[in-house]
Amino acid sequence: MTLATIWLTIARKEFTDALRSRMIWGIVVIIAVMTSLSAGISLLVPNVEGGAEMAIGGASQFAGLLVPIMAPIAAYLAIAGERESGSLKVILGLPPSRGEVLLGKFLGRSGVVAIGLALGFVVSGVVTAILYGGLPMVAFIGTAVLTIFLGVSFVGIAIGISAVTATRARAMTLAITAYLGLTLLWDLAPNAVHLLITGEMPGGVVPAWFLLLQGFSPTGAYNALVQRLLLGSGTAVEARIGGRVPNYLDPAVFLVILFAWAVVPLLVGYLRFRRADLS
Repeated sequence: MTLATIWLTIARKEFTDALRSRMIWGIVVIIAVMTSLSAGISLLVPNVEGGAEMAIGGASQFAGLLVPIMAPIAAYLAIAGERESGSLKVILGLPPSRGEVLLGKFLGRSGVVAIGLALGFVVSGVVTAILYGGLPMVAFIGTAVLTIFLGVSFVGIAIGISAVTATRARAMTLAITAYLGLTLLWDLAPNAVHLLITGEMPGGVVPAWFLLLQGFSPTGAYNALVQRLLLGSGTAVEARIGGRVPNYLDPAVFLVILFAWAVVPLLVGYLRFRRADLS
């Protein structure tokens, strides 16, 4: 059995197990319902005007809050759960190495999250098209792809956490901490740095580095990319910083940040996992 075949076999098993547990369908339902509701908010609230692109932007805001909690739920027990139950020792007694198991689980759980998000967005897209009489396909597909990237980034974080923990309880604690820190509390850091440097809280116009700090989290990078996608240019960023947009606020930088959040926790988890005592 080749190395690639081992990864594929483990990934396929993870994906099949998720189907049996109906994990994918849970993701589909939550994303479809919440993004569809947010897409129609301008029609539900009096005196609020908006079109399909604004609806997609609203859906992305909900996705930015939902995905960082759903993706870890789908992945945080991938290693820790089997380690605590003892089944991981059985798996590692077969041909797969620890690195192959880790990579296979990442690929399998990423596939689960990606397909769940894609199907959820398809439903949301149909609802949006019906409500507004059309759907801007470039904006919609781009937002869906970026949301999948966000989900894969948090799967990488969750698998990394799972690889460095020995129990379900510890993995859950670290996954919740990661969600709170990277999604809900991250904006406090740029605000604190701005206060220390300038002596005041951020206002309508902020330094360019402030937006970069906001985008260092996976959710912050996702929001920056979606904003640039939907607005189609750097005009909004120029207005926010009061001048020319520097190269370090280019969308490619935020794509690299999302990629790094998927890969770096995996590498850290692997370095700890390969030396861990499973007895």
